[in-house]
Amino acid sequence: MVFLLAFLMLVGHWVFCLFVINRAHATSLPYWLVKVIDGLWYLSVLVVPLMVLAYLVDGRPDWLATFVALEYLVNGYVGVCWLAAVAAIPVWLRYYTDSGTTDRLLSRTSREIDLLQRIGHRPVDSFFTNMLSRIPANQVFELAITEKTLRLPRLNSSLDGLTITHLSDLHLTGRVTREFYEVVVDEANKLDSDIVAITGDIIDKRACLPWLDEILGRLTSRHGVFFVLGNHDLRVDDEPGLRTQLTNLGFIDLGGRWNVINIQQIPVILAGNELPWFVPAANMQTCPVGNRLGRPLRIALSHSPDQIEWCRNNDCDLMLAGHTHGGQIRLPVIGPIFSPSRYGVKYSAGTFFVNPTLMHVSRGLSGTRPLRFNCTPEISKLTLRV
Repeated sequence: MVFLLAFLMLVGHWVFCLFVINRAHATSLPYWLVKVIDGLWYLSVLVVPLMVLAYLVDGRPDWLATFVALEYLVNGYVGVCWLAAVAAIPVWLRYYTDSGTTDRLLSRTSREIDLLQRIGHRPVDSFFTNMLSRIPANQVFELAITEKTLRLPRLNSSLDGLTITHLSDLHLTGRVTREFYEVVVDEANKLDSDIVAITGDIIDKRACLPWLDEILGRLTSRHGVFFVLGNHDLRVDDEPGLRTQLTNLGFIDLGGRWNVINIQQIPVILAGNELPWFVPAANMQTCPVGNRLGRPLRIALSHSPDQIEWCRNNDCDLMLAGHTHGGQIRLPVIGPIFSPSRYGVKYSAGTFFVNPTLMHVSRGLSGTRPLRFNCTPEISKLTLRV
């Protein structure tokens, strides 16, 4: 019985730790503070299990009895962990009943590219990245090309078949070399979509700024490449310069604004929401309401899926987001682990319909930690149908 209670306590501890870390990375807290929280998190994840093991082996330590207040605190936390373990069960069940699925997803096909085979070598420029990428079952260099057909009942029939290539979370750090991103751009261009949408976390390191021109500048589409920024783009420490460099490539900046394009004479509104890291979100009250040919299609780009309520309130038809990396580590039975969202793992990846908005959350392409288990990086092509 003691071992069972200890096991439940550890499960609850890890559930509580994941709850905290996922929500900390969903906020606009300063980078240094997030790093402090990360450090405390790693310490807690490792130290508490060792303390529980010591208790099982040696029993209650004598020194704990001399600090009554601390003993109450420890006992209280043990109770919190037990409750967290129990509370995780309905959350897990809800995830498996409605996560990433909706009747608005009409079809889905996927193929994978072995980037090590395509490139001919491991595209890394960091000892740390090299070692982590070699962990068995790590899929960091297995690129999925996913094609999905989505039903939008309010879509104007003239736009039936409109295609969007969705890219997210490129994380240009230099640790993964440019060959990786050259393949990404080549594959994105092969999809030959009407629109390319990039939903943030494009670059982390200033040293990679030339890659924007040399690699991303090759992206093509019939009606434009649109982008918003994410929290990691703050690390370049030159937001205006980054936006200028991207717009000089011909990309269209949707940060805090909306843009209208005409396809088959039908207006299509693309709007940006970079909250909580960049304010404000686009003012949708000033958008055109349509013309004699019909209501404009409203597509929102947001780095975080947490802005789904903003999209709902602004009557968006489609929302594209990233940030969560698909959970990054998806364990058998348990599912995704890391999902920086105030909703936890609920919107870690996939398609979700929250009336009237259909949301597509990308697993993204890269990250600062090259670890992906049962969660391949992805490029998505979305085909919209009435």
